[in-house]
Order: sequence, then structure tokens, then C-alpha cells
Amino acid sequence: MDKCQRIRTLFLNPADSYTLLEVADLTDTPVRRLRREVADGLRDAEKVRGVWRFLWRHAVYVAMERWTLVEIEDVLGDDAMTVLPPLLALRTVTVRLPEYIIRAFEAVAAEGGTTLEAALGYELVEFAGTHLTWLEGSIPGYREAYLFPGPV
Repeated sequence: MDKCQRIRTLFLNPADSYTLLEVADLTDTPVRRLRREVADGLRDAEKVRGVWRFLWRHAVYVAMERWTLVEIEDVLGDDAMTVLPPLLALRTVTVRLPEYIIRAFEAVAAEGGTTLEAALGYELVEFAGTHLTWLEGSIPGYREAYLFPGPV
């Protein structure tokens, strides 16, 4: 499967649970890495009859670490509105920032093998989380979007 097929399968045809091998395949994550993360307690999975199983939301957590929300939304297209919370919809904004901040984000992005947009987005997710309690009371759907795909 290519990236587009993987994303569409996971988000548009969710199963109740997946084996570790299925999650590795669907998210294009090395099996050894996923096994190690489960063994180290870094991934939520449950052993059922000797086989590690992931709930759909836990498979999506792996996917959202593998691909940016931009990639996921681009692949899903109009279907994104049916599977993602409304406040996860992407919106383009233009901001003016000091050059040193831009260069810092470029360096972080290069080191992490990602884009400037993704590096900035990861930092802003942290910011959003620090204000969760306050903002969930004033912005309907904020908590659902912030915690996606987890429980509200």
C-alpha cells in the first residue's frame, strides 16, 4: 500500500482493533520499533491470546506521529470533514515573526526531517494543551479536537 491508501484505509474504514503487524503496515512503521515501544510502555496495546492488539484510536495516534495533519487532510480531501472533528480543519494564516524564530523552526524542522509548518504546528499543539481547561469552556469542540482521536 502507498501512503494515500494507508491513510484512507485507517481513517475511512476503521476497525475495532488491529494487530501490531496491521498497525505497522497501515502506518508504515517498522515492526521492531512498534514492538519495542509497546514493550517499553510507550504505546497502548493489549495482549489478546498472545497477540498485541491496538484500538483504532491507538493506531491513529501512531499514524498522526508518522504523518502531519496536512498530509492526512490532503489525502482525505472532502472525507476529512466526516472523520475529523470540525476544529481539526486546517486554516491558512499569515503571521510575521522575527527572523531568529523562523530560523530556529527551520533548524528544528531540518533536524526532525519535517517541514517548517509541521515543526511550528507541533509547538502550537503544546501551547493549545497548556490552555485546554480555559479554552474548552469558551470554544465549543476545542477539547474534542485537542484530544483527537482519544475520548472526550
